Amino acid sequence: MTAPDPASRKSPALARFLLHTALECAERLPSSIAQGIADQVASAEYRLSPARRRAVLGNLETIGASGHPRLRARRDRERCARAVFRAYHRHIAEFLEQRRLTRQGWHERFRFEGTEKLYAALEEGRGAVIAASHLGNWELAGLAMARLGFRVHVVTGTQWNPLLHDAVRALKEGSGVDVSTPRDGFRPLLASLRRGALVVLLVDGDIYTRGVPAPFFGRAVSFPAGPALLARRSGAPLLHAHASRDGSAHRVVFDGADRPDRRLTLERDVARLTARIAAAQERNIAAQVDAWCIFRPFFGSGREPAAPVIDAA
Repeated sequence: MTAPDPASRKSPALARFLLHTALECAERLPSSIAQGIADQVASAEYRLSPARRRAVLGNLETIGASGHPRLRARRDRERCARAVFRAYHRHIAEFLEQRRLTRQGWHERFRFEGTEKLYAALEEGRGAVIAASHLGNWELAGLAMARLGFRVHVVTGTQWNPLLHDAVRALKEGSGVDVSTPRDGFRPLLASLRRGALVVLLVDGDIYTRGVPAPFFGRAVSFPAGPALLARRSGAPLLHAHASRDGSAHRVVFDGADRPDRRLTLERDVARLTARIAAAQERNIAAQVDAWCIFRPFFGSGREPAAPVIDAA
């Protein structure tokens, strides 16, 4: 994802109309039909979007070269890539069906695991920084947490399309999720943590400005310094989490927690925490590699330099 385009603000009425229409249609369509449409759109995009297809296949090739047993053969990677496109478009269809989820009860569709780690972190009174990746239905997972009564703050880039960005952001905020962009800086995130919120950061996105290299599937890959810096600055625990699908239901799993160590220098502590983030997400992505929805070359040259770490607000 990239930072919001100012042009996305030129047609707010049209964007709201388009999103409202999509929500109305999704609410009325049987889920099986909505999923079937999503699968057809995914198949079409796989054929008609060579750049995104090549990016996914390239990422899968790198993961396969690291020893992943299901990605050694090209035909296996192609099958997996098609599944990634399906997962992404099903994610959009499910997001648009959220009004139906409200009626059925979010608790029936979402199962939470490892919540003892979450509650232990929140008992410290500083909120929690949650590091996750583009697995499962990460958008609905945030909404589900808000529906359960947690304060949730997310950082996003462009939502699906520049035209729809503001409308999708307003929809999330109307559901109780605070939304900011990298342009807003750390201040709103620190304020949310002081109120005991969960600040959710997707660590495999591309909207960050400072990167830290960390081992990831046998390569040195640049990860955002923001989650570690935010934990260090606020003193909040850093939770590793992921979402996944389980049939028609969803799982949100809190995998573990790390805490900043002020005995270390800022640079060493940020590097340590970022390496822990990368290791946790490598495990999660390896387990459900056919649902990792990243459509750009993720691994680059494998020799990304470290940017200076600045403890800025």
